[in-house]
Amino acid sequence: MTREAMIWMVGAAIALADAACAEEPINGRWAIDPQGCKIDGDTSETAPLYVTEKTLKWWVADCRVGKSYKIGNALYIQARCSNEGTRSSIPVKLDLVSRDRLAVTWDGSKVRDMRRCK
Repeated sequence: MTREAMIWMVGAAIALADAACAEEPINGRWAIDPQGCKIDGDTSETAPLYVTEKTLKWWVADCRVGKSYKIGNALYIQARCSNEGTRSSIPVKLDLVSRDRLAVTWDGSKVRDMRRCK
């Protein structure tokens, strides 16, 4: 194996390890009502919350993650959302209570805890 190939393989392994470590355990699909894991509900209680590195989607809100920071297991996000034709910036707190339970505060209002969809 050439020196260049070895350097490339080491660099690729480091990049993959960084990507794996960067995956946020909060990412995924969450729901208050277990039905929200099977279908997209039409209320805040039945609609799933989708969380990715760059977006949040819940009920009628489609959001892009703006500034964010993490303290402990809680992720604090300033989200830019489109909600039924209205655009606004809202604070969102996602607190990973356990591997499968998420405490959510959406625009200053505490929401019932959500469970991770399987």
